Amino acid sequence: LGKYFLVDCEFLNRCQFLAPFRGVRYHLQDFTSQGNDPENEKKLFNLRHVSLRNVMERIFGIFKSRFTIFKSALPFLFKIQVELVLVCAHYINFYAKNVVLMNFQLKR
Repeated sequence: LGKYFLVDCEFLNRCQFLAPFRGVRYHLQDFTSQGNDPENEKKLFNLRHVSLRNVMERIFGIFKSRFTIFKSALPFLFKIQVELVLVCAHYINFYAKNVVLMNFQLKR
């Protein structure tokens, strides 16, 4: 279907669940020191997996700090929850672009 849940190692890899490989390096700090590049496909997959998870956790941290509706479980249908996330993302992007643009124009 093209849509997947990015899950941690507590879940098994199965249809639409993307979990990291077990028993293979996973944490970002394991890859950050020089010479610790992934040596095989499983380690590369885990590096990409943890990097994406890190980005997603930061994004939801921003959402929770800016939109109180995300601080608890949403009492809405899944479709509405998806739309709320998209609307908030568009709002953040629109606001960021326009504030930067306005500040640039004011400084001239």
